[in-house]
Amino acid sequence: MVKKKFTSSKTIKGRTYQYFRKDGRYVRLPDDPNSEEYDREYWRLMRGDGPLSQRYTFEKLILSYKQSPRWENLAPRTRADYSRVLEYISDKLGSKDPTKMRRSTIIDAQMANRHRARFANYIPHMLSILFEHSIDLDWQRDNPAKGISKIKTGEGHRPWPTSAITAYRKHANGLALLIFELALGTGQRASDLTRMEWEHIEDSGIWVTQGKTKARLWLPFTAQLAAVIDASQKTRATFILADRFWKQRNDDQLQRNLTAVRRVANLTEYSLHGLRYGAAGELAEAGCADQQIAVITGHNSLSMVQKYSKGASQKRLAKEAQSL
Repeated sequence: MVKKKFTSSKTIKGRTYQYFRKDGRYVRLPDDPNSEEYDREYWRLMRGDGPLSQRYTFEKLILSYKQSPRWENLAPRTRADYSRVLEYISDKLGSKDPTKMRRSTIIDAQMANRHRARFANYIPHMLSILFEHSIDLDWQRDNPAKGISKIKTGEGHRPWPTSAITAYRKHANGLALLIFELALGTGQRASDLTRMEWEHIEDSGIWVTQGKTKARLWLPFTAQLAAVIDASQKTRATFILADRFWKQRNDDQLQRNLTAVRRVANLTEYSLHGLRYGAAGELAEAGCADQQIAVITGHNSLSMVQKYSKGASQKRLAKEAQSL
């Protein structure tokens, strides 16, 4: 096949991507250069229709980014996190020209959201990724978001102490208790809890494939979790935490169920992700080594496990020393 004018290709991890390039700007083409879709899109761009005929905007940059290998190679959970910030950027800056963005404007946007520090720090992070893509497209030469300092978020998620766990169980029942025991008993992220299915239960435990690490784990049930699972009404729903229409719940829905009980029990300083810390802490206090805890939580880095278990390990060692 004769190579068409203004076209190029790029192979990443064994997959070849096709592009139309003109005046230093790229537009993704269908992957098969012999297809009718490829031909139709190519001639549309040659006529001057589409993105190349319009000025630079964040809306166009986001669209191009979502058609790039950078986006396609992201894990599903990362895409979900990025999508929330991209929606914010599109809403606030969609019609603006990214090549004219000033660093001070990015910092102002970050500070305007400092009451939700994690989201605020995602703004310069996401913009930096978009600007790198813009540089790849030859739209601009510099990345004004690169190296912007993060807002300090304090100590992060606090592990749940025994008193808090006891208080929550006293006030919770039904779905709120099931979410809590799944999180504490398995030590998994909220997104992994939402994907747990009834048919994944085996030998008084459950099989989990982590969305972030892709690790395949079998996790034994704690006594408390086993009791709640046995007491739960098993419907025709696929997912353990399905809604009343048997559909999969999302992270935010789990958070809302937990928050309602936390408010009643005066436990607002503790979070759903803090139960992941709490699970690691309980294992450490029971005498498990960091490597054993990692087998349960699915962490690849022992430094993260140590961050979760440090306090509990110190408490256990102090008790052992006192008993000598």
